[in-house]
Amino acid sequence: MPRRLLSLLLPVLLIAACSDAPPPEKAPVAYRPPVPRPPTPSDSACPRDGLWRACHLEDRINKAGMGIKVLDTITVPYFEATGTRYRIGKTAKLVTFYFADSLAGANATGTLDKLRLTPPGDTIGKWPTAPFEAIRTANMIAVLFEVNAAQAERVRLALTAGAPQPYSAQPQVLPPATVR
Repeated sequence: MPRRLLSLLLPVLLIAACSDAPPPEKAPVAYRPPVPRPPTPSDSACPRDGLWRACHLEDRINKAGMGIKVLDTITVPYFEATGTRYRIGKTAKLVTFYFADSLAGANATGTLDKLRLTPPGDTIGKWPTAPFEAIRTANMIAVLFEVNAAQAERVRLALTAGAPQPYSAQPQVLPPATVR
């Protein structure tokens, strides 16, 4: 068997040894400029000042384990602000409205049904489909559509944990623990 293997490899070795062609040069490494990314909570474009912004919302939903993607914008006659419509996961939709502060958000929803953000007695209003739930937290109002109960709970928990707070200048010092 080794003799047969040698007879098969010998012509290949001879051709390789007699070749005068230089080895092919490796192509130089091509560098591309970095792709710009959207602001994240650590960027100065997304300050942590106790108010919700789109960058905070997207970061919070992603960290909750659900993918989020901007679809488009939406206007409804109930709010002066234009809303941003997102897809969460494969089917759920989320519409968010950002206001200057929590008081402006409360004033915008003062006369509306608190759960569905529709006029009293109206179940759909001007929304594309019937809202599943409305969440108001600080300066943001979020309305969930086409969502199941588990997704709604995860979004609700992610958003009602509160708006991103400023970093504290002083590290928190805890009192010494006592062993009993």
